[in-house]
Amino acid sequence: MVLEDLHELIETLQGRIAEHGTALQQSEALTRYALIDPLLRGLGWDTGDPTQVIPEFKSGRGSADYALLGSDGKPDVIIEAKRLNSGLENAVEQVINYCTREGYEFFAVTDGRLWELYETRRRGDIEEKLVARLNLTDAPPKTCLAALALWRPSVIVENVKIAMAPVVGADSLPRDTTPASGDTPMAPQDEEWHQLSDLTPASGTVPSAVRLPDHTMATVRGWGDFIAEIVRYLYENGHLEESLLPIQRSKNSYIVAKEPVNPTGNRFSAFRKIGPFFANVNFTALTLVRDARFMIEQTHQSPDDFAVRLQ
Repeated sequence: MVLEDLHELIETLQGRIAEHGTALQQSEALTRYALIDPLLRGLGWDTGDPTQVIPEFKSGRGSADYALLGSDGKPDVIIEAKRLNSGLENAVEQVINYCTREGYEFFAVTDGRLWELYETRRRGDIEEKLVARLNLTDAPPKTCLAALALWRPSVIVENVKIAMAPVVGADSLPRDTTPASGDTPMAPQDEEWHQLSDLTPASGTVPSAVRLPDHTMATVRGWGDFIAEIVRYLYENGHLEESLLPIQRSKNSYIVAKEPVNPTGNRFSAFRKIGPFFANVNFTALTLVRDARFMIEQTHQSPDDFAVRLQ
């Protein structure tokens, strides 16, 4: 996928909303056919391939309009669809209860024009669980960025997050911004960055980005995301192998493990799933920074090669 294609698709969908809005507001099926399915296909999901997308998905004591499947054949994202302009509030409450009960990590609700993507297990109220929100009637460049949170190659490696901004300006033509490495954009080298080996975060500080050894940058929304991105980098680059797990921070808790369970038998109270591994994130900023340094050293890498930008 290149951004030009997504940009063109969004303009097409905007035209459909303008031309057929009355009919779309009367039919969920038409909204799915004319707006939702095309956007999913534009983001790499083959809606005709049951190994990627299952419509009318049923599991346990509930069902959903779509399940987007990961490489293991299990649902990575559950989607609940509504007819155009029908409101999403009731759907959010309905789907979060279903996903919490069934153990699905991400879910989206949409009326074809508005899309909201949530992380089920993220701590806090519903707004704090929100990962991305897009409105198809916004400027296409802005919509492209938000839509990339559901881009299939990102979802199947469990890198569901809003794209970095700005990729394109609101008045510019779209372009393909994927670096040659296939990773996130290059991070600037400036005084805003704090080397991980020297970082001692003060109480109340929050990270906004992590700079990785290949000089790419990952945006983050908190210290849990911070350590998850480091785990992701180590795993995707072959440094964090299954034979190293679990990595233990104390006799009672793990930093990373193959299951979200501590040596005491208690489950992690908060975690991020990265590939087949689980990162334990329910600690203070200072503890998570120390854990990150220890984990990096266990994989024979150097904390000097990682940096953090604070808000």
